[in-house]
Amino acid sequence: MDKILAMSELHPRDRLAYWHDVANKVFVKHECRVEKLSTFDATIHSATLGELGIIEVDSHGLSYAAVNARNIRNDEDDVFLLGLQLVGSATVVQDGREATLQPGDFTLLDAQRPFFTRYSEKWRRLFFKIPHRALKARLAQSSQLTAHAVRPGSGINGLVADYLRMIPQHIDALQEPAKARIGAQILDLAAVALAAEGGNGRPALSSARATALLRLHAEIERRLPDPALDPETAAGAAGIGVRYANALLADEGLSLERLIVSRRLDRCRLALSDAMQAHRTIGDIAYSWGFSDLSHFARRFKGAFGCTPSDYRRQNAGRR
Repeated sequence: MDKILAMSELHPRDRLAYWHDVANKVFVKHECRVEKLSTFDATIHSATLGELGIIEVDSHGLSYAAVNARNIRNDEDDVFLLGLQLVGSATVVQDGREATLQPGDFTLLDAQRPFFTRYSEKWRRLFFKIPHRALKARLAQSSQLTAHAVRPGSGINGLVADYLRMIPQHIDALQEPAKARIGAQILDLAAVALAAEGGNGRPALSSARATALLRLHAEIERRLPDPALDPETAAGAAGIGVRYANALLADEGLSLERLIVSRRLDRCRLALSDAMQAHRTIGDIAYSWGFSDLSHFARRFKGAFGCTPSDYRRQNAGRR
């Protein structure tokens, strides 16, 4: 991960302004406070993982951060922030909910709605900056999952926390195609953990249901390039029936067919904005992710993203 902020060489009086300038660009626009300017210190490391932004912050003295209505009006970032507490503690407040996080806990915040966080004197936290569209494709009720503390414990929560914690150690050695796949896996794992937490007001998924849902997502991701992938094939590969699979996905506002198409469109969208894949034709990209009819692909792409694949490629050329 790249170090993009370090304060050791700055005069204390300049540190808060420097933090504010850099952090507003890396995260989202926000307000912050420090306990004691003379001792305030922080570092920020960042990287990308497919469509995710990865940000690790180590702080001494930053006590409060908030996103308010003014910040949101002036911010173009339509993202969620998934935060894993590594050192120290934090209390997050959003949507009338409050959660206190200890090392190993993680939570979701929506940067398009006001929230604030209070931190202990020393803390370190790993943030995953997730596009709204990417998480909502997996969790339709994502707005009801904010500011819930997801404790590691055993089962899916522990698996997700351990997986997230390992990312900074390995991300620099990953090639771009692997980064995109791992970014998608992180989204799938996080979505299952958040849904299993039951923060959406519905009963929490049982371990068996959470495991089945995770297996279903994994099999769909693995088989996306296969044009023969359909609801029956996906459910069968996960060892469950189509009706049960659709019942599991209903909590996310999805069906098997919609999920398969959505994930294929997401993969094509990422490829179209990837400078390293600029030599590939649109048809080649569509066929490589399981679409067998180019006209059908173009219609579905425009319905999902509001423009044709060729227009999207022109608008996002060289972004990645």
